[in-house]
Amino acid sequence: MQRLPETSSFPARGALAAALATCFALGSAAPRAGAQDVVLPQVATPVAYPNLKFDRPVALAYPKDDTSRYFVVEQHQAKIWSFPSSPRDTSEKKLFLQLPDEMNRGNEEGLLGMAFHPKYKENGQFFVYYSAKDDQRRSVVSRFNVSSDDPTKADPTSEKRIWVSDVDKWENHNGGTILFGPDGFLYITLGDGGAGGDPLNTGQNPKDWFGSILRIDVDHPAGDAAYGIPADNPALRSKAHAHWAPEVYAIGLRNVWKFSFDRQTGDLWAGDVGQNLFEYVHKIDNGGNYGWSIREGFHAFEPQRRQKADTAAKMTPPLAEYPHKPTAERPDSGLSITGGYVYRGEAIPALKGWYVYGDYDSGRIWGLKYEGGKVAAGGELLKVTPQTKLNITSFDETPEGELLILAFDGRIHELAPASK
Repeated sequence: MQRLPETSSFPARGALAAALATCFALGSAAPRAGAQDVVLPQVATPVAYPNLKFDRPVALAYPKDDTSRYFVVEQHQAKIWSFPSSPRDTSEKKLFLQLPDEMNRGNEEGLLGMAFHPKYKENGQFFVYYSAKDDQRRSVVSRFNVSSDDPTKADPTSEKRIWVSDVDKWENHNGGTILFGPDGFLYITLGDGGAGGDPLNTGQNPKDWFGSILRIDVDHPAGDAAYGIPADNPALRSKAHAHWAPEVYAIGLRNVWKFSFDRQTGDLWAGDVGQNLFEYVHKIDNGGNYGWSIREGFHAFEPQRRQKADTAAKMTPPLAEYPHKPTAERPDSGLSITGGYVYRGEAIPALKGWYVYGDYDSGRIWGLKYEGGKVAAGGELLKVTPQTKLNITSFDETPEGELLILAFDGRIHELAPASK
């Protein structure tokens, strides 16, 4: 998403930053093919559905048990449209849901996420994440049902709020991705509360929900809540994590804009939007701490604040980062990361197993090859030109493992082999 101005001062580059840069130089430097003797696959981003266009599309989803139609979320219109997944020249677009609730529509607010229940064909349930305009600003995850009369329409009267955030003072850093994991639980990301520099110190506070990824069980409500807590969430499975909020799965995240699961390994990958200098990629583990706001990427962040790290887990550095300003070493800059997917398709064989991610502002697309518990190679996959530059808002995976790209030109693009 387009970044808003932030007022916090730049991070310092002290001894901690130097040590981290040395220890994790491979991920930090996003190495190029020459240094790794790896030929980086090159890609193109042609329009996949030339007869379809949307207003600020931010997410694409479909039921895993019925892939005949895709669904696209429009951020500020608060609409969800469906269309046939094939043929590619379709011009059919049906309104599935117009969100009935009032909502906030700041630059980073609106209708942000959608996820179909794993048993959608059986129960007709799907979930949305949006910025609620209640007594005060909050984020909401609601459950809806498909219409009993028309499978191409939702029932707008069926809304049931499942999860509601604490009061959110600022309009930015709302995360917004919701996905069901391979375990059948619903994962939710929300940012650190907004503004700049983590003014509420939420990044290292696991007792609140901000700056975290949450995991809940929507099928087994418990107590007064509309959801249950998975038995292996950190607070329940580990004495060291007992002080964490029961819903919290991982902490130390500034504003994850898109996460995904590797369909082959189940690994959870996230693109985390940085402060003023860096954007970065994490592989998320249960109970992990990813450093914000003590670190920004591999670097110390405002050490004069003397914020204490949470004690439950050692801070884990990112796997890769890129800078906001180009340098001789890193000309491949950007301003706002959009997390992607580990590619498991067939169209680009050389890209299999690479994590693909991009930048909203610069339109750059990178690949990261992760092997043996470390980054083995990485670099740019796309030659960006004024004609090919996209404001990338989302990567999405087809049933076959190919990647689709949503952008603010309103089109659905696809990741394809670059023409020779």
